[in-house]
Amino acid sequence: MSSIKVNIIDINDDKHIITVPLNTELSLMDVVKNAGFSMGNCGGMALCASCHCYVSNNIILNQKTDAEEDMLDQLHNSNIEKSRLICQIPISEELNGIILKIVKN
Repeated sequence: MSSIKVNIIDINDDKHIITVPLNTELSLMDVVKNAGFSMGNCGGMALCASCHCYVSNNIILNQKTDAEEDMLDQLHNSNIEKSRLICQIPISEELNGIILKIVKN
């Protein structure tokens, strides 16, 4: 597999699909931002929550860092099971088909 599909539901509930090459060192936030979505104000440091998304399928993700957990705990609309800061998720083959709901903070 040389690329993956990322399904995005924006804040207006419009659906988008982007194709992402696997030969990248980018985070999930980087590729979503590069596709034209406004996020990543802190540059991917888990400091601003502008990349807060709900992951709504059963894709196995990397563990949340302490910094990510701390930021999510501060959000009024955080969901312990679904919320992630996608700047903390590296692109990998396991993400193929992931569904992201961009959350307005």
